[in-house]
Amino acid sequence: MSKDFIHFFGTTGNKDIFFKNIRQSGGLYFNVDDTKIIIDPGPNTFYKYINTYEDKFDGIILSHIHIDHSNDLNILVELMTSGGEEKRGTLLLPNQAIEERVLFPYVKDFPEDLEIIKPNVRYKIKNIEITSSIEHRHGVENYGFQFKAKKHNIGLVTDTAYFPELLDSYKGCDILIMNVPYHIQDKTKPKHLDISNVEEFIKAINPKKLILTHFNCNILDNNPKLLAQGLIEKYGIDVIPAEDDMILEL
Repeated sequence: MSKDFIHFFGTTGNKDIFFKNIRQSGGLYFNVDDTKIIIDPGPNTFYKYINTYEDKFDGIILSHIHIDHSNDLNILVELMTSGGEEKRGTLLLPNQAIEERVLFPYVKDFPEDLEIIKPNVRYKIKNIEITSSIEHRHGVENYGFQFKAKKHNIGLVTDTAYFPELLDSYKGCDILIMNVPYHIQDKTKPKHLDISNVEEFIKAINPKKLILTHFNCNILDNNPKLLAQGLIEKYGIDVIPAEDDMILEL
């Protein structure tokens, strides 16, 4: 394993898929430029982290409050801070997570830094500069991010309906991670992306590497590997359909 990597703890947010154990839910673990960040700690994140890694991590980022992204938030704040005995680490999250007590009040003061995410604002966790996106359209307060590292600009497009203004938030990314539950959108009022939306991102941003994740039945039934191959042939970029516990070396 290279020094810098991203670990995909799980690749679905769909409850039916998760409950039936077809694919696992869980967040992302960034280990880049000697900076360790857990992003969107859904179910299984705590269990997978403590059974895989021994190092302390430097921060937690929550994009939005839905349970497939936030389930393990509080226990990971406790883990990061040794149950509040060690005031350390950074927590970035939307204000809605505090208002609706997704973050328990008793752990609010445990991290060394707690930052409320606003649109198009720069933050920093140890050696990584993080820029929030325009607010996504997902029914709750929600943001994506750019992570500026020494060798890469990594974009994370979290859950959202597509709208053209999204693209500006991710320009300049050479690696793009996208939550794409749909092959073809089947909702009259969509809250997620499909493959046609992915093509708009490719045309506007032209990343060197694109990772598809956060699948539901709609895309799994159409074979993400074949869909990725179609994008590779059409656009000539590296497209990877994520698998549970996939480690992407950077």
